[in-house]
Amino acid sequence: MMDSVWEAVFYLALFVVAFALVRKRPAVALGIALGAWLVCYLVSVEFDVRVVALAPALALVSFLAGRHAKDPRATAIAFAVAEVAGVVAALTERGGSDTALAVTSGVGVLGVVPWAFGRFRRRFAELREVGWEHAALLERDADNARDSERARLAGEMHDLVGHELARAALLVGALELEPTLTAQQREAARTARTSVTAAAERLADVMQVLRADTDEPVATIEEVVARSGLEVELTNGRRTAIDGIIARTVHRVTAEALTNVIKHAPGAKVTVTLTANLELRIANGPAPKTTAVGSGKGLVGLAERVALVGGWFDAAPSDDGGFEVRAKLPERPLPRTTPTHVRRQSTEEEIRKSARRTVLITSVVCAVIAIGVPGYMVFDAVTSVLTPQQFAQAKLGADDDDLDLPLRTRVDNPLGVTAPPGTECHYYSTHGNPFDSDRHDLHQLCFRDDRLVSKEWLVRRSG
Repeated sequence: MMDSVWEAVFYLALFVVAFALVRKRPAVALGIALGAWLVCYLVSVEFDVRVVALAPALALVSFLAGRHAKDPRATAIAFAVAEVAGVVAALTERGGSDTALAVTSGVGVLGVVPWAFGRFRRRFAELREVGWEHAALLERDADNARDSERARLAGEMHDLVGHELARAALLVGALELEPTLTAQQREAARTARTSVTAAAERLADVMQVLRADTDEPVATIEEVVARSGLEVELTNGRRTAIDGIIARTVHRVTAEALTNVIKHAPGAKVTVTLTANLELRIANGPAPKTTAVGSGKGLVGLAERVALVGGWFDAAPSDDGGFEVRAKLPERPLPRTTPTHVRRQSTEEEIRKSARRTVLITSVVCAVIAIGVPGYMVFDAVTSVLTPQQFAQAKLGADDDDLDLPLRTRVDNPLGVTAPPGTECHYYSTHGNPFDSDRHDLHQLCFRDDRLVSKEWLVRRSG
């Protein structure tokens, strides 16, 4: 009783570890779950309470492994290793081909099928994410269109109103010089001219602000690094001029990444690299932990900025404990709808392929079980039949080679059957029908030194 309790605790601990690892290490978690289930089954070689209780846990781990695995190859290798190990153990140690078939069926139903549904669920989630991204992009495009239109209208207003203000200032200036006016009237005209001129200048200042993104000079990457105040190892492989909008994006990404280094990794070694084809990399090494807490909006803003010009952005911890920001920018800004549109088409195609694979895998596994298992049972029964007449003719003391025996035995070691000490027993079917109530009956022939020393008709009713 105590051994059973500790065994249950052991299997429970293994599956707890598998569930804890499945999100970050899906292949490892799947291997642990498959190994635990196979060991539990091969120890008893029957579907007892423990094996049945572990089956839902294995199916859930398999589903989550398919759901979280970025690359399915590692989990597929885990299935292959578990299948080969289970079949080899069954054939050599635990019950023979019957057990091997049960292992194959169990891994297929409890492992491969849930894993395939997990892969489909991952593709579906990616398509949904792309849909939301596409909707957000359309909303941003609408906002940008409104902003652009407002800026254009503001420019037209400047041109029209500015012209009228300049004309008014000119007329008031001419009136100021009119010789028939009194000094008080000239002072009023001068004041009016000054006010109109000031209004025109303020209008020009407003438009300068609206157009600052295209008129202001762009800082070079060397200037951005110098302004940060950090000791930075800079490598600038770009020798030709950079498009204005792309140059501002380089400026923004570099400045924000260096600001994050100051906040979160002060004193860390920093390298900034810009290649000739506009691949930007800002990396810092590990640093003592700080109390600074970031909102994450800075990196989100950088990703948005890079995406708007048609580039690629990534930010993640590095293997040495530091942090790395990478961006690949085009030579010229690209249409913003192109990346999402292409990704949406690609994801839709992937989810269609995943759906077809899921249906195919499920169908194959079910077909193998539905056809293979009964087919094997028929083959095993028919090819290992020792008829009642042959059983009766088998005399004790006869040599093995002199007996009329089938080429195949039914099973190597049926559970619950004892054999005489020091003998090697073979088991044969009593008839060729593996589906009737007598299907578990066996003929047992036991040999010592290749001579028959015991024979028995084992009646094992299935109820």
